[in-house]
Amino acid sequence: PGPFNLVLTLDKDISYKAQKSLQDAVERSGAAGGICIVMRPRTGEILAVAVVPEFNPNVFWRHKPSEWRNRAVTDCFEPGSTLKAFLVAAALEEGVVTPNTVLDCEGGELTVADYVIHDSKAYENLTVSEIIKYSSNIGAIKIGRRLGAERYNQYLQRFGFGERSGIDFPGERIGTLKSMRYASIVDQHTLFFGQGISVSPLQLATAFGAIANGGCLMSPYLVKSIVDQEGKPIQEYYPRMRRRVISEVTARKVKAILEGVVDKDGTAPRAAIQGYRAGGKTGTAQKVDPIEKTYSNKKYVAYFGGFVPSDSPEIAILVALDEP
Repeated sequence: PGPFNLVLTLDKDISYKAQKSLQDAVERSGAAGGICIVMRPRTGEILAVAVVPEFNPNVFWRHKPSEWRNRAVTDCFEPGSTLKAFLVAAALEEGVVTPNTVLDCEGGELTVADYVIHDSKAYENLTVSEIIKYSSNIGAIKIGRRLGAERYNQYLQRFGFGERSGIDFPGERIGTLKSMRYASIVDQHTLFFGQGISVSPLQLATAFGAIANGGCLMSPYLVKSIVDQEGKPIQEYYPRMRRRVISEVTARKVKAILEGVVDKDGTAPRAAIQGYRAGGKTGTAQKVDPIEKTYSNKKYVAYFGGFVPSDSPEIAILVALDEP
């Protein structure tokens, strides 16, 4: 017996590219750090995990103990507007809206129980597709009201939030997804645009993978096989589907809506790739100030989750920049 070798799902070229691109993005945006996960949506195989600042476990004493972790798996943040992708998926699956349903976005201001919710721009009437494209919070609330907070919460659970993905890697955290049964009206409404819930980058990447692959939530995994000295497999690991979350028809509609996000007038025009159709969703989440216990006005996490080519996605990518 032993020593055995691990064959990983990681792709060395994609891993190199992801690390380099992430490093550049962190430097360009002056961020405190960043995370990038690349996975194969159909199987759940992880092709790359890049984290900045880097940590080399072979010389761990050169790093601060707070850096001894894979943040993609161990750290949780609010997802912000990336969650609207799953809101629209749930609403379409339940038949409460279509991509062309027009909703009133109230000119950019909506009062919910003494609390005023704003959009970054003032919109009047938008279709459901446009609400996602321009990332309107008020539009998200209007979609959410039709769906209902509890039903939405159940879909978030089905997309894998609030539970472990079961990745073969230590230290995975489940984040927080509170029941909506006793939640205040404000908490119910802010959940529609991604506040009051925390998720790990891995959960978010896997959930985007479920939209990309036609509606199935897969278990993400890093180990392909364990082989002996002769290269004979001792144990092999295969894709594992956790559950179907939405139908293929719904997944196709959501993908078409998320393609709009990378249009010239969407929130992520720079995610468009020449010669391919890409889709995805942006998000900006306010961080909670640990001392003040309120949302910080200066510290954010900026996200993009997406996939390409969108008609039959080969890769799903999640990028998070911490305090750009």
